[in-house]
Amino acid sequence: MYPFASVRWAWDALWDALRERVDWLPPKLAHSGDVHARWDDPECLVNHVCGWPLARWHADDHRVIGAFSLSIPEADRHRYRSTLVSPHDVGLADLVAADVRVVANGVDSLSGWISLLSATVGEHDAFPGEVSFSGAHVESLRTLARAEGDLTCVDSWSLALIAREQPELVSGLHRLGLGPWIPSPAVTVRDTVPFDDGERLADALVEVLATEASEPIREALFIDGFVRLTIDDYRPVLELRSIAS
Repeated sequence: MYPFASVRWAWDALWDALRERVDWLPPKLAHSGDVHARWDDPECLVNHVCGWPLARWHADDHRVIGAFSLSIPEADRHRYRSTLVSPHDVGLADLVAADVRVVANGVDSLSGWISLLSATVGEHDAFPGEVSFSGAHVESLRTLARAEGDLTCVDSWSLALIAREQPELVSGLHRLGLGPWIPSPAVTVRDTVPFDDGERLADALVEVLATEASEPIREALFIDGFVRLTIDDYRPVLELRSIAS
């Protein structure tokens, strides 16, 4: 879910280290441009899945083995908060008005849409202003930078990676607030993967990211470890919205 050009080497290095411990893994990590297609693909055995679609639509065909612990300021281990961003240096409450132009990455995004609604209008209400969907957090930021939007909510993990890779994109934007606490995207295995094989992968993730040799990987990806979780750690996100908009 974070295939930025500057960190692909780190994901590949992590995968290679996992392959040394888990022989059933495919030899190469695929960087997919369409994660939704991979989540629905029964031949994609290991996935990185956003918490909202996981809890709402994939609880039965994906088995959660854990999530990355993040080293960004907006995180507490595997839990983090999205950042509300605007080109306007104003209070969030002042900005949320009927004529505000909101840009989100996708209607099923926990970090970009559900968190935005939770932080601004609450559980039941729809957003009053003009809403458009960009397809990606980085595209939402580009829309704001072009003065074609007034507010977006960006996964803070993505924001940290984008700010380091493309500082000019965020230099004129202001951070107005934070979304609710949510779990970082889950690492899952397909339900067809034997339980013991999934456990071997989870154990390998914990072990690899605890080694001194993985320090460059951790620094590049803004992670500091791997936390074992289950689907029960993701089900509470559904309480953020009574009905997904």
